[in-house]
Amino acid sequence: MHKLPHTDGCWSPRCCFSLRSYGTIELRPSPFGGVCIPMTRNTDTALNYANITLHRARMTELSNVQALLEESATQLRLTHGLGMWGIATTTRQLERQTTSNHIMLVQYMGVSVATFSLTKIAPHWVVPGVFDDDSIPATYLSDFVVMPSFRQRGVGRWCIEKASEYARTQQSSVLRTAIYTQLHESMAFALTVGFIPSMGTSHPERTYLEKSVTPLDLRPMK
Repeated sequence: MHKLPHTDGCWSPRCCFSLRSYGTIELRPSPFGGVCIPMTRNTDTALNYANITLHRARMTELSNVQALLEESATQLRLTHGLGMWGIATTTRQLERQTTSNHIMLVQYMGVSVATFSLTKIAPHWVVPGVFDDDSIPATYLSDFVVMPSFRQRGVGRWCIEKASEYARTQQSSVLRTAIYTQLHESMAFALTVGFIPSMGTSHPERTYLEKSVTPLDLRPMK
């Protein structure tokens, strides 16, 4: 039976990784793509892939997404003083986001344990010049949040794999996000799942990252 690795994390971008969306993840301002939420250590056993599902959040499930994002916002504010970053606090705000974002909901045996947003349209947390090549087709990751009790159990890594798969279906070459620079654990996680800092203009509060999602055999020769 396949099991998820223990290493993972989350970020919320409304700006970025704590991947909420600008989540990640503006995600207003969130750490990944916008804003990030710190990871916590958890010694629970790894989870079985068969019990994890991912789908685009239905209108009736936006309250579940809202709860995950609100918890992330509270933790960022209390732990890192990053508050309030314009996180979507009502389901009506989330409903408006569904017109441009794919708001994804991750469930484990029917329980909502993570969320993240994907869009082909550059979110507001993307400042001109922070990515070194704006001509590259990209998908943006925001509002990436994993329930605290499910962190360090492989859920974050699994989410990034699924986000990368989605980006490929959109003919994107890279998956892009942002993380508050002070969220060191979120940054470490992002690097372990293939993100690298962009070579564009530096930002005083966030680190912008991107991850290639182009299969190796389709990348141009250098």
